[in-house]
Amino acid sequence: MRLILRISALMLLLAPAFGQVNKIKARVSVQYSKIMNQESFISIEAKYKGENGIEPATQMEFRVYQRIAEDSLLHLATVTTNHNGIAKFPLANHQDSISSTNGGFTFLVKIENDSKFSDAETELTISDANLVAVLETVDSVNQITATLIDATGQPVAGQPLRVQLQRMFGPLSIGEESYETDENGTITVPLEEPMPGINGVLTFEVVLNESDEYGTVKAIIDAPIGIPITDHSTFDKRTMWSPPSKTPYYLLIFPNLIILGVWVPILMLIINLFRISRAKVDS
Repeated sequence: MRLILRISALMLLLAPAFGQVNKIKARVSVQYSKIMNQESFISIEAKYKGENGIEPATQMEFRVYQRIAEDSLLHLATVTTNHNGIAKFPLANHQDSISSTNGGFTFLVKIENDSKFSDAETELTISDANLVAVLETVDSVNQITATLIDATGQPVAGQPLRVQLQRMFGPLSIGEESYETDENGTITVPLEEPMPGINGVLTFEVVLNESDEYGTVKAIIDAPIGIPITDHSTFDKRTMWSPPSKTPYYLLIFPNLIILGVWVPILMLIINLFRISRAKVDS
Protein backbone atom coordinates (compact mmCIF):
# COMPACT_ATOMS: atom_id res chain seq x y z
CA MET A 1 0.00 0.00 0.00
CA ARG A 2 2.85 2.36 0.89
CA LEU A 3 4.52 1.57 -2.44
CA ILE A 4 1.38 2.53 -4.35
CA LEU A 5 1.13 5.81 -2.43
CA ARG A 6 4.77 6.62 -3.15
CA ILE A 7 4.32 5.92 -6.87
CA SER A 8 1.20 8.11 -6.97
CA ALA A 9 2.98 10.97 -5.21
CA LEU A 10 5.94 10.66 -7.59
CA MET A 11 3.62 10.81 -10.61
CA LEU A 12 1.96 13.95 -9.25
CA LEU A 13 5.36 15.59 -8.80
CA LEU A 14 6.51 14.69 -12.30
CA ALA A 15 3.24 15.61 -14.04
CA PRO A 16 4.18 19.27 -14.65
CA ALA A 17 7.52 18.20 -16.09
CA PHE A 18 5.87 15.76 -18.49
CA GLY A 19 3.39 18.49 -19.48
CA GLN A 20 6.27 20.74 -20.52
CA VAL A 21 7.94 18.07 -22.69
CA ASN A 22 5.44 18.36 -25.53
CA LYS A 23 5.28 22.13 -25.50
CA ILE A 24 6.91 24.28 -28.17
CA LYS A 25 9.77 26.64 -27.40
CA ALA A 26 9.10 30.13 -28.73
CA ARG A 27 11.69 32.65 -29.89
CA VAL A 28 10.90 36.01 -28.31
CA SER A 29 12.42 39.40 -29.13
CA VAL A 30 11.63 42.59 -27.22
CA GLN A 31 12.31 46.15 -28.43
CA TYR A 32 11.74 49.56 -26.83
CA SER A 33 10.64 52.48 -29.02
CA LYS A 34 10.00 56.12 -28.24
CA ILE A 35 8.51 58.69 -30.62
CA MET A 36 9.06 62.14 -29.19
CA ASN A 37 5.89 63.99 -28.12
CA GLN A 38 3.74 61.04 -29.23
CA GLU A 39 4.24 57.65 -27.60
CA SER A 40 6.63 55.11 -26.13
CA PHE A 41 6.02 51.39 -26.20
CA ILE A 42 7.51 47.92 -25.99
CA SER A 43 7.05 45.69 -29.02
CA ILE A 44 7.15 41.93 -28.50
CA GLU A 45 7.61 39.53 -31.39
CA ALA A 46 7.25 35.77 -31.00
CA LYS A 47 8.07 33.02 -33.49
CA TYR A 48 8.48 29.27 -33.40
CA LYS A 49 9.67 26.48 -35.66
CA GLY A 50 6.59 24.84 -37.16
CA GLU A 51 5.80 22.48 -40.00
CA ASN A 52 6.20 25.27 -42.57
CA GLY A 53 9.42 26.66 -41.12
CA ILE A 54 9.57 29.72 -38.85
CA GLU A 55 5.99 30.82 -38.13
CA PRO A 56 4.54 33.71 -36.07
CA ALA A 57 3.17 32.73 -32.67
CA THR A 58 -0.36 34.11 -32.82
CA GLN A 59 -2.71 34.66 -29.88
CA MET A 60 0.11 34.15 -27.38
CA GLU A 61 -0.25 35.89 -24.04
CA PHE A 62 2.69 37.71 -22.46
CA ARG A 63 2.78 39.05 -18.94
CA VAL A 64 4.80 42.26 -18.70
CA TYR A 65 6.62 43.09 -15.45
CA GLN A 66 8.94 45.83 -14.30
CA ARG A 67 11.84 44.97 -12.03
CA ILE A 68 11.60 47.29 -9.03
CA ALA A 69 14.38 45.68 -7.04
CA GLU A 70 16.63 42.66 -7.41
CA ASP A 71 13.96 40.32 -6.04
CA SER A 72 10.82 42.41 -6.67
CA LEU A 73 8.64 42.49 -9.80
CA LEU A 74 5.64 44.70 -10.55
CA HIS A 75 3.05 43.26 -12.92
CA LEU A 76 2.05 45.92 -15.46
CA ALA A 77 -0.21 44.21 -18.00
CA THR A 78 -0.96 41.15 -20.11
CA VAL A 79 -0.77 41.53 -23.89
CA THR A 80 -1.64 39.16 -26.74
CA THR A 81 0.13 38.76 -30.08
CA ASN A 82 -1.74 39.47 -33.33
CA HIS A 83 -1.78 37.42 -36.54
CA ASN A 84 1.83 38.51 -37.23
CA GLY A 85 3.00 37.28 -33.84
CA ILE A 86 3.52 40.85 -32.58
CA ALA A 87 2.19 42.46 -29.40
CA LYS A 88 2.50 46.13 -28.44
CA PHE A 89 2.60 47.35 -24.86
CA PRO A 90 2.11 51.17 -24.64
CA LEU A 91 4.00 52.63 -21.71
CA ALA A 92 2.01 55.87 -21.67
CA ASN A 93 -1.00 54.05 -20.21
CA HIS A 94 1.08 52.91 -17.23
CA GLN A 95 3.14 55.99 -16.35
CA ASP A 96 1.71 56.01 -12.83
CA SER A 97 2.96 52.46 -12.24
CA ILE A 98 6.35 52.61 -13.97
CA SER A 99 9.20 53.97 -11.90
CA SER A 100 12.68 54.89 -13.07
CA THR A 101 15.99 54.21 -11.37
CA ASN A 102 18.61 56.75 -12.50
CA GLY A 103 16.72 57.14 -15.75
CA GLY A 104 16.77 53.39 -16.42
CA PHE A 105 14.06 50.76 -16.71
CA THR A 106 14.16 46.98 -16.58
CA PHE A 107 11.22 45.03 -17.98
CA LEU A 108 10.55 41.32 -17.97
CA VAL A 109 8.30 39.69 -20.55
CA LYS A 110 7.12 36.22 -19.56
CA ILE A 111 5.25 33.30 -21.08
CA GLU A 112 3.43 31.63 -18.21
CA ASN A 113 1.16 28.58 -18.20
CA ASP A 114 0.54 28.64 -21.95
CA SER A 115 -1.20 25.54 -23.30
CA LYS A 116 0.99 25.39 -26.42
CA PHE A 117 4.30 27.07 -25.59
CA SER A 118 6.74 26.37 -22.79
CA ASP A 119 7.35 28.95 -20.07
CA ALA A 120 10.05 31.51 -20.88
CA GLU A 121 11.11 35.03 -20.02
CA THR A 122 13.01 37.83 -21.75
CA GLU A 123 14.56 40.80 -19.97
CA LEU A 124 14.95 44.28 -21.43
CA THR A 125 17.01 47.01 -19.76
CA ILE A 126 16.97 50.49 -21.30
CA SER A 127 17.90 54.03 -20.32
CA ASP A 128 15.61 56.93 -21.07
CA ALA A 129 16.76 59.43 -23.69
CA ASN A 130 15.28 62.41 -25.49
CA LEU A 131 15.88 63.51 -29.06
CA VAL A 132 15.24 67.12 -30.07
CA ALA A 133 15.30 68.04 -33.76
CA VAL A 134 14.76 71.47 -35.35
CA LEU A 135 14.80 72.91 -38.85
CA GLU A 136 17.14 75.84 -39.41
CA THR A 137 18.14 78.00 -42.36
CA VAL A 138 21.80 79.07 -42.54
CA ASP A 139 23.05 81.09 -45.53
CA SER A 140 19.89 80.22 -47.47
CA VAL A 141 20.52 76.49 -46.91
CA ASN A 142 17.99 74.46 -44.92
CA GLN A 143 19.43 72.08 -42.37
CA ILE A 144 18.26 69.78 -39.60
CA THR A 145 19.97 70.00 -36.23
CA ALA A 146 19.29 67.19 -33.76
CA THR A 147 20.49 66.76 -30.18
CA LEU A 148 20.40 63.55 -28.13
CA ILE A 149 20.33 63.88 -24.33
CA ASP A 150 19.89 61.40 -21.51
CA ALA A 151 17.33 61.47 -18.69
CA THR A 152 19.47 63.93 -16.68
CA GLY A 153 19.77 66.36 -19.61
CA GLN A 154 23.39 65.48 -20.38
CA PRO A 155 24.39 65.15 -24.06
CA VAL A 156 24.97 61.66 -25.40
CA ALA A 157 28.00 61.49 -27.69
CA GLY A 158 29.04 58.81 -30.16
CA GLN A 159 25.55 57.59 -31.08
CA PRO A 160 24.58 57.06 -34.76
CA LEU A 161 21.55 59.10 -35.84
CA ARG A 162 19.83 58.61 -39.17
CA VAL A 163 17.93 61.32 -41.03
CA GLN A 164 15.19 60.18 -43.38
CA LEU A 165 12.18 61.49 -45.25
CA GLN A 166 8.79 59.86 -44.94
CA ARG A 167 7.56 58.44 -48.25
CA MET A 168 4.57 56.33 -49.26
CA PHE A 169 6.47 53.04 -49.63
CA GLY A 170 9.12 53.58 -46.97
CA PRO A 171 11.51 56.20 -45.58
CA LEU A 172 14.10 57.78 -47.89
CA SER A 173 17.57 58.29 -46.39
CA ILE A 174 18.91 61.84 -46.46
CA GLY A 175 22.65 62.34 -46.80
CA GLU A 176 24.89 59.67 -45.31
CA GLU A 177 23.69 56.39 -43.87
CA SER A 178 24.11 57.76 -40.33
CA TYR A 179 25.68 60.68 -38.48
CA GLU A 180 27.52 60.27 -35.17
CA THR A 181 26.67 62.73 -32.40
CA ASP A 182 29.51 64.98 -31.25
CA GLU A 183 30.51 65.84 -27.67
CA ASN A 184 27.39 68.01 -27.44
CA GLY A 185 25.18 65.12 -28.59
CA THR A 186 24.42 67.03 -31.80
CA ILE A 187 24.39 66.40 -35.53
CA THR A 188 23.75 68.85 -38.38
CA VAL A 189 22.52 67.65 -41.75
CA PRO A 190 22.09 70.05 -44.70
CA LEU A 191 19.04 69.64 -46.94
CA GLU A 192 20.48 70.71 -50.28
CA GLU A 193 18.23 68.98 -52.79
CA PRO A 194 14.58 70.16 -52.96
CA MET A 195 12.02 67.38 -52.72
CA PRO A 196 8.33 67.33 -53.72
CA GLY A 197 5.71 67.17 -51.00
CA ILE A 198 1.96 67.46 -50.57
CA ASN A 199 1.20 71.18 -50.23
CA GLY A 200 4.97 71.68 -50.06
CA VAL A 201 5.26 70.00 -46.63
CA LEU A 202 7.99 67.40 -46.04
CA THR A 203 8.04 65.12 -42.98
CA PHE A 204 11.54 64.30 -41.77
CA GLU A 205 12.55 61.73 -39.16
CA VAL A 206 15.69 61.69 -37.03
CA VAL A 207 16.16 58.17 -35.67
CA LEU A 208 18.38 56.48 -33.13
CA ASN A 209 17.76 52.92 -34.29
CA GLU A 210 17.77 49.94 -31.90
CA SER A 211 20.46 51.16 -29.55
CA ASP A 212 21.51 48.60 -26.94
CA GLU A 213 21.27 51.24 -24.22
CA TYR A 214 18.44 53.54 -25.36
CA GLY A 215 16.35 51.42 -27.75
CA THR A 216 14.80 53.26 -30.71
CA VAL A 217 14.21 56.99 -30.31
CA LYS A 218 12.60 59.02 -33.08
CA ALA A 219 11.90 62.74 -33.59
CA ILE A 220 9.57 63.93 -36.37
CA ILE A 221 9.68 67.34 -38.10
CA ASP A 222 7.12 68.78 -40.52
CA ALA A 223 8.97 71.23 -42.77
CA PRO A 224 7.20 73.49 -45.33
CA ILE A 225 10.24 73.54 -47.64
CA GLY A 226 9.17 71.09 -50.33
CA ILE A 227 8.07 71.60 -53.90
CA PRO A 228 4.24 71.59 -53.97
CA ILE A 229 2.90 68.57 -55.83
CA THR A 230 0.56 69.41 -58.70
CA ASP A 231 -2.34 67.02 -58.97
CA HIS A 232 -2.39 65.55 -62.48
CA SER A 233 -4.86 62.85 -61.60
CA THR A 234 -7.56 62.07 -64.17
CA PHE A 235 -9.61 59.97 -61.79
CA ASP A 236 -12.69 62.21 -62.07
CA LYS A 237 -12.28 62.86 -65.79
CA ARG A 238 -13.63 60.99 -68.81
CA THR A 239 -10.59 59.34 -70.42
CA MET A 240 -9.83 56.22 -72.47
CA TRP A 241 -8.62 54.43 -69.33
CA SER A 242 -11.52 55.46 -67.12
CA PRO A 243 -14.08 52.94 -65.81
CA PRO A 244 -17.26 52.35 -67.89
CA SER A 245 -19.21 54.88 -65.84
CA LYS A 246 -16.83 57.62 -67.03
CA THR A 247 -16.48 56.71 -70.70
CA PRO A 248 -15.75 59.76 -72.89
CA TYR A 249 -18.86 61.16 -74.60
CA TYR A 250 -17.41 60.83 -78.10
CA LEU A 251 -16.91 57.10 -77.51
CA LEU A 252 -20.58 56.87 -76.61
CA ILE A 253 -21.87 59.00 -79.54
CA PHE A 254 -19.80 58.05 -82.59
CA PRO A 255 -19.94 54.25 -82.25
CA ASN A 256 -23.70 54.45 -81.83
CA LEU A 257 -23.97 56.67 -84.92
CA ILE A 258 -21.95 54.13 -86.89
CA ILE A 259 -24.20 51.31 -85.69
CA LEU A 260 -27.28 53.30 -86.69
CA GLY A 261 -25.66 54.12 -90.03
CA VAL A 262 -25.23 50.41 -90.72
CA TRP A 263 -28.56 49.11 -89.46
CA VAL A 264 -30.87 51.83 -90.82
CA PRO A 265 -30.12 51.01 -94.52
CA ILE A 266 -30.46 47.30 -93.76
CA LEU A 267 -33.85 47.87 -92.14
CA MET A 268 -34.95 50.10 -95.02
CA LEU A 269 -33.88 47.39 -97.50
CA ILE A 270 -35.85 44.74 -95.63
CA ILE A 271 -38.93 46.96 -95.54
CA ASN A 272 -38.67 47.67 -99.28
CA LEU A 273 -38.23 43.97 -100.08
CA PHE A 274 -41.30 43.21 -97.99
CA ARG A 275 -43.33 45.86 -99.89
CA ILE A 276 -42.16 44.48 -103.25
CA SER A 277 -43.17 40.96 -102.27
CA ARG A 278 -46.62 42.19 -101.14
CA ALA A 279 -47.07 44.14 -104.36
CA LYS A 280 -46.38 41.01 -106.45
CA VAL A 281 -48.88 39.01 -104.41
CA ASP A 282 -51.60 41.66 -104.81
CA SER A 283 -51.06 41.87 -108.56
